[in-house]
Parts: sequence; C-alpha cells; structure tokens
Amino acid sequence: MLDKIKAYGFQALALGLLVLVVYLGVQLHRSQLDAADARGALASEQGSRARENAERMRLALDDARATFRKGEIHARNQQEIADAFAKQERARAAALADAVADGERLRDQVRSFAAACGGGEAQSIAAAIVDCRNRAATLGALHEAADRQAGEFAAAAERHADEVRALKAVILNDRELLK
Repeated sequence: MLDKIKAYGFQALALGLLVLVVYLGVQLHRSQLDAADARGALASEQGSRARENAERMRLALDDARATFRKGEIHARNQQEIADAFAKQERARAAALADAVADGERLRDQVRSFAAACGGGEAQSIAAAIVDCRNRAATLGALHEAADRQAGEFAAAAERHADEVRALKAVILNDRELLK
C-alpha cells in the first residue's frame, strides 16, 4: 500500500508539474501576446503622434505663408501710399511754383501802378487825381488778391501738415506692428 501511495504521490507530483509547466507556458504565451499588443499600441500611438505633428507643422507653415502674403500686401500698399504721396507732393510743388509766379506778377503790377500814379505833366490835376483814384482801387483789388492768395497758401500748408501727421502715425503704427 505504501508503494501505491508513493506511486499516486509520484503521479500527482508529475501531474502537478505538468499543470505547472502548462500554466507557465500559457502565461508566457499570454505575456508575449500582451507585449505584442503593447508594441502594436505603441506603434499606433507613435503613428498618431507623427500624424498630429505633421498636421501641426502643415498648419504652422500655412500660417507662415499667409503672414508672409499679408506682409507682401502691406508692403505693396505702403509703396502705393508713398507713390501717391510723392505724386501729390509734385503737384503741390508745381502749384506752389505757379503761385510764386502769380505773386511776382502781382508785385510787378503793384510796382508799375504805383510808379505811374500822378506822373505825367500833360495831365491836369483833376485827371491825375482820377488816375490816382483808379490806380488806388486797382491796388486795393491787387492787395485783396494777394491776401486771398496768402490765405490759400496758409490753408494748403495746414492741409500738408495734417497729411504729414497722418502719414507719421501710419508709419509709427507699422513700426509697432513689425516689432
């Protein structure tokens, strides 16, 4: 009977070892499957991150291109403003030259009227007085024209100063935006 017990114990031990080996084999296989799943999940996550990074880079590049295009448009607009301002300056300089020439003609007229007043011995005193009165009225009209012209110059200078202040504000704003 002791032999039978030993034989059953041996068989039980062998069966236990077999169950243990099978169990360990299953666990090893399961851990290999888990590792393979983990590697697959890691690869999937890395792929997902790579796609996200590629998308972020694409968006950043698109944004950089759009910003560059806006900069080009801004530079073109600024150049158009500068060209228009230069054109206005040329027109203003031409108008000023014309005004200076008008002023010189006005001065010449005033000098010639003033020099001729009351001159000439063949005139009677009454004729000389009438002639001086007419010349004085003409001089008054010429002085009125000169005053009007001076007012127009002052208004043009003030408009020019306003334009310069506005352009200076635009330039300062652009410099702030470019910082």
